[in-house]
Amino acid sequence: MWELEQQVENLVMQFLEESEAVYVNADQAGLDDRCGSIHISVNEDFIAVNSTNRIEYYGGFEYINSDYKTTIGHITFYSGEHSRVRDAIEYYIENTENNNQEELEGEQT
Repeated sequence: MWELEQQVENLVMQFLEESEAVYVNADQAGLDDRCGSIHISVNEDFIAVNSTNRIEYYGGFEYINSDYKTTIGHITFYSGEHSRVRDAIEYYIENTENNNQEELEGEQT
């Protein structure tokens, strides 16, 4: 049984890598800092966490219907089809674009 569990964990980690998910502090997605760190994938449109306790309590994800939430191994995925998740992903995209623009402007001066 342990081998099966390990294979599932390896597949989940491989999926996170292939989806180009980045592991960031939740405040970079506009969530409360107390949510901790999250995996966020713009390409695959999801947020994933190792533990749901803090993101559900501090991030408002407890209201996300199970239709938009999948747990595989020890990782829980929240689909960007839900507005709360979509808002966080969009905040991350905008925040990342703004930071990149500021870096470019700083290099030009």
